[in-house]
Amino acid sequence: MSRAGFYHVEVRGGGRTIGNEAAPRLANGLVFAVAAALVSVHFFKAVGRLPSDPAAGVTIIAACSAILGLEFRRASLARVLTQLACGFAAIVPAGASVGLLAVPVGAVFLQGWWVLAPPVLGAAAWVQAVRTESVRDTADTVTMIVLGGMMVYAVTTLAALARRVHGTRLTLAAAAVTAERLRIAEGLDAELAAGLGRIRELADRGDPSVLDRLLGDARTTLAATRATAAELRSLSLAPEAASARALLQAAGIEATVTTGHTEPLGPAGTVLATVLREVVTAVVRVGDAQRCRILTGEAGGQVTLRVLSDGAPTAALGADVLDELAERVRAGGGRLGAGLEADGWFAVEAVVPSTPVAVDPVETPELRRANLVYYLLLASFCLRTLLYVPAVLIAPAVVVLAVLCGLQAVYSVRDAKRGSRSAIVLFALLTFLPMRWFGQNWIASLGLLAGSLAIALPGRIAVPAVTAALALGGAMAAWDGASAASAVLNALVTCFIVYGFLRLARLVRELQQANEGLTRAAIVTERLRAARDLHDLLGHGLAAILLKAELARRLADADPGRSLAEIRDVARLAAQGESELRALTGGSRELSFRDELASAAAVLAAADVAVEVEGDEAAVPAEAGAVLGVVLREAVTNVLRHSAARHARIAVTVTAAAVRLDVENDGAGTSIGTPGSGVGGLTLRLAEHGGTFTAGADDGWWLVRAEVPVPSVVAHPENAVLEQIA
Repeated sequence: MSRAGFYHVEVRGGGRTIGNEAAPRLANGLVFAVAAALVSVHFFKAVGRLPSDPAAGVTIIAACSAILGLEFRRASLARVLTQLACGFAAIVPAGASVGLLAVPVGAVFLQGWWVLAPPVLGAAAWVQAVRTESVRDTADTVTMIVLGGMMVYAVTTLAALARRVHGTRLTLAAAAVTAERLRIAEGLDAELAAGLGRIRELADRGDPSVLDRLLGDARTTLAATRATAAELRSLSLAPEAASARALLQAAGIEATVTTGHTEPLGPAGTVLATVLREVVTAVVRVGDAQRCRILTGEAGGQVTLRVLSDGAPTAALGADVLDELAERVRAGGGRLGAGLEADGWFAVEAVVPSTPVAVDPVETPELRRANLVYYLLLASFCLRTLLYVPAVLIAPAVVVLAVLCGLQAVYSVRDAKRGSRSAIVLFALLTFLPMRWFGQNWIASLGLLAGSLAIALPGRIAVPAVTAALALGGAMAAWDGASAASAVLNALVTCFIVYGFLRLARLVRELQQANEGLTRAAIVTERLRAARDLHDLLGHGLAAILLKAELARRLADADPGRSLAEIRDVARLAAQGESELRALTGGSRELSFRDELASAAAVLAAADVAVEVEGDEAAVPAEAGAVLGVVLREAVTNVLRHSAARHARIAVTVTAAAVRLDVENDGAGTSIGTPGSGVGGLTLRLAEHGGTFTAGADDGWWLVRAEVPVPSVVAHPENAVLEQIA
């Protein structure tokens, strides 16, 4: 997880991590590798002919190079006809194998020019029949051309699918954000918008007799706002971790947070957020800790949260503090423990079952067709092998082939994990043991084994394993009097083809899963944005409405004019709240820092707090003012809610590089370390804009300081969700 609780999407495969941007390059490289593998056999045979027949060798090498080079060109009729011409030029006069036509036939399949397939395959069959006069060899060779062409078709189709899936990732995430925003808007309109509307209507009457009703609506709406914000935050542990770190630092405790889990957590996040909040509050309350570490991890379907502090007296709190938390964790199916570590630190550990959103890769038509082609390849491998199996061994050969194909389907194509090591051992035994008795085409099973090893094992293990398998197969072929080099080369070609197809199929699934993860991350980010805005804007506005309504009710008899002025302010704040609620769900907002400063001064004055304002608020740029206005509203609300301040100072400092806001009050004794004050949310918000946020005691006063670069890095973070995620 990257800074500010956002996500970086990556694709994992083959024992390595592939950046999402590298996926299309990998797909293209695998397509070229498969085509090169099909051509390489003929290329190396041509190199071997150079000493005895230079002209034929050069012709075949040139044809192979041309066929492969044309793979980089955009598909067209001219390209396909040129590849076919190169192939027949090497086959007829130079004597190359008709198998060289596999790549051009694959291009024919890709373009859907089926009318070309019968004459091309017919010509290849005629050439092979003239050369061998064996129906079996002719059928075997033509089948090999068709299979090679189908594999070119399959891997190219998969590569195109991978590029398309990769290309739509941001579009899908943006659509998910839009849908989530609309869903949030519907929920907010149902209760919060109606509550603000009632408050504004009552305040517009200017009648002190409705103040009791107005206060009731304000309290109900504020409670609903806080509940909605809490519900929107519940999927993620990141905001609570940021709040915990800010709270610890404000109390002078060195705090480190190490995240090892995957968001969103769902119900598990809610439970762990509660544990983290209460434990950190206890650490701050005891007050003797100098350092605190917060660690999360995820393994075996469980998420672990550990909070460690070096304050020994914290251990004395024991079960009295943790009993209620332990009960909540047990209700969530987890467990909670606490005690001293060997190094003297006091640790609280909560372990709860993870509740991730299930991700099922979408089986697109292209992926289904590609898998079908691979199954046809396996079926054709079986038929080609059975052509050369002695009649008396047909039955056991069929059984062995069925087992091999089943292992391929379950462990290579579908990527099953359970029993995979045993499957590899069984595959190897069924490859090598029958090699002397099941005929010359059984060597192809060595290529299947090598490809399966390459796709199933990490790179550092796969390379030596494949090398050992090929060496053993070559040695067995030589022992039987066959060409070891030819056997190894053919097996290596099959290995590349098998690996290329299987890796592309997995890449498509990995990209689909990455897209699902990106979409979920975008939704979580949108929910957190909405939660922060509800807390920072609407929540504070409603708190100010409550304060002014209470003041208006107290002044109704003593000072009717002042009471009426406060009621008018309530109407103004309610109208502002309605506007902010619409902006929250619409994704745009223009927050005037000057208006926020005037409102803050008025609210503090209404609470009998003397306010001193310094600096030129008119010089604050709009982008920085929109961010600092939220900080100012949060700071003023906390002055009213969490301190006994009588004096406050608001200072704005504008330089060429940054804008700084200082808000301090003389009620530091009761404002420090109050949970739920939103400092974590403000830390995240400022970090999104490249700024900083600090809060803490300063010479007997409580100082909140926020600084934003000019221009701020991101003017509207809610419009940059996808950029921060991706």
